[in-house]
Amino acid sequence: MAYVNLVEEDQLAEFATLLGELGGENKVGEFKKLEGPGDLIEKGFIPTLPKILETKKKSALDAAVVMCFAALTKLKSAEKDKYVLMVKDALVAREKDIDSMHLLAMLTSLFNLLDASSKARFSMFMVLADRAIDADVAPWLLDKKILSDVEDLKTQWNLSVHDYSTLLLALLNLCQAADKKREFGELLLKYLENLDEDKDSDAKTALTNAKEWTIQAVLSFIKAPFDAARRMHQIAGLKAVTQLQNTEDGPLVKLLNFYVEEDFKGYLAFAESKDNLAYMAKEKHHDDINIRHFRVFAACKLPLGEYTYQVIEKALEVGEGEDIESVIIDLVQSKRVDVKIDQAQGLIHIRHTEQRDFKDSQWKELGTQLTKWKEGVKSVLEQLHKARQM
Repeated sequence: MAYVNLVEEDQLAEFATLLGELGGENKVGEFKKLEGPGDLIEKGFIPTLPKILETKKKSALDAAVVMCFAALTKLKSAEKDKYVLMVKDALVAREKDIDSMHLLAMLTSLFNLLDASSKARFSMFMVLADRAIDADVAPWLLDKKILSDVEDLKTQWNLSVHDYSTLLLALLNLCQAADKKREFGELLLKYLENLDEDKDSDAKTALTNAKEWTIQAVLSFIKAPFDAARRMHQIAGLKAVTQLQNTEDGPLVKLLNFYVEEDFKGYLAFAESKDNLAYMAKEKHHDDINIRHFRVFAACKLPLGEYTYQVIEKALEVGEGEDIESVIIDLVQSKRVDVKIDQAQGLIHIRHTEQRDFKDSQWKELGTQLTKWKEGVKSVLEQLHKARQM
């Protein structure tokens, strides 16, 4: 089937005229004899494709687009990349004359014409991202493959550190527009980490622009300190966070570091400042929530066993007038500590704790315990072997 059969007769006439003006065939009858995009290439029409799309005649535009796309499918990679980007620029220049969804569809078709490893895909994706947000169709562009394979795209498209930052920023804007909060959080950490490596002159501006996102990320981690333990360690040393130290958001950086180090006493001293309490209240994160979190951290550090009320009160910084049993209930509700109160004997049994993350010292202790277990099993097996020989 001839590609020219995909367009209307009057559109075809307009297109034939355009080609004639640009040095091509000027007769509709002869133009109809073209059996495919290969003929367009052979007759030397390819360099004129972007020029054709500049036509002011809307009736000829759709026909021109169809013929351009058909021809591009027959080009080899390097040449295809060049002309796809030229056609993209020509279409974008005409976007006021084209319905936004129609333009998105055409740009998407151009994107799909490119080989998966083509760096031109990066340029095409950036154009698509901007227009998907403007057209309020961000979810349509955010398929699972792009979000899950974003790190692979850096290699596949041979992106520089700065280009990768640009890609991540575009994806963050798309996630925000599509209300994809989980994906946004995962990408934000990648973006802030990449900005640490980005030596481009725009990186400092990007860090400043990411300030509100950074604050929201830190607050979200603090509100879920067990699930976000690894992320808190990662973000604490990033420039996006450390640049806040000597600003009005300095208290947030201090609070984050207390959480990273699980420094309960340090936090209590921090909370004595009215300014720090006012800052937390402004960010809707209050002292009592932090106290609960740090008490869970402290309980998880205690060896399993029985404790008197007085020992637990000291370890968990329970003040005068506070009810120790209410504190224990908070521990149970955290689902990180299995604890039982023996009111008759005035004892508290800590039966199991769930570690927030494993530190080097804990791995070392685990290794020692496993070695002892291995030696114990070996001893039992040796005894069984001797018993069989008797």
